[in-house]
Amino acid sequence: MPRQNLTHDTTPFAVARSITTLGQNIERARTRRGLRQVDLAKKTGLALGTIRRIEEGSPTTALSAYFTVLWALGLEREFGDLASPDRDEEGKTLESARQRARVDLVAKGGLDGDF
Repeated sequence: MPRQNLTHDTTPFAVARSITTLGQNIERARTRRGLRQVDLAKKTGLALGTIRRIEEGSPTTALSAYFTVLWALGLEREFGDLASPDRDEEGKTLESARQRARVDLVAKGGLDGDF
C-alpha cells in the first residue's frame, strides 16, 4: 500500500485545527520569551523554514520537529499526557467490556481450558 502524504486536503478538519492552534501557541510562547524565529531555529538545530511551518500549523512537518520546539521552549512536561492510557476513557470502557464478556463466557462454561 503506497504511503499517503498528508496535505491540507486530506487532513481531517479537527486535526488541522489542532495543529494550527498548536502552531499559534508555539508562536506565542516564542514571542513571550523574546525569541525570534531564527533564534529558535539555532537553539533547536531546525531550519528556519521548519520553524515557520510549525508556527503556521503545517500538517506535513515532522512530529519530532514540533516536539523539539516545545522542548526548547520548556513546554515538554505535557508530552507524557499525550495518548496516556490513564486518560483514554473510550479505550478503558472497551477493554472493560471485553474483560466482562470473557468472564461471563468462562462463568457459563464456554471455555473448557483444553488448548
